[in-house]
Amino acid sequence: MNTAERFAINEWLSEYPEDKTYDEIMDLIYEEDESVIPWELVENHPAADLIQIMYNTKTHFEFVTKAIAEEKQNESI
Repeated sequence: MNTAERFAINEWLSEYPEDKTYDEIMDLIYEEDESVIPWELVENHPAADLIQIMYNTKTHFEFVTKAIAEEKQNESI
C-alpha cells in the first residue's frame, strides 16, 4: 500500500484488516464487511459514496505531495 492509499484509509476508517491491500479494503467496504469500520462522520454513508470519498482523498493527497516535491525541486535549482 502506498502512502496516499494509507493516508486515505486512515483518514476515513477507524478499523480495517491491516493485511489487506487498498483495493481489497475497497472491496470489503463495498461488500459492507464488518471488519471495516468507518469513522463516525461517514458511518451512515452508502458504501459507494465512502469509496468515492476515499478515492478523492487519495488522489488529492497524491496531487498535493507531487506539488510539494516539485516546489522543493525548483528551490534547489
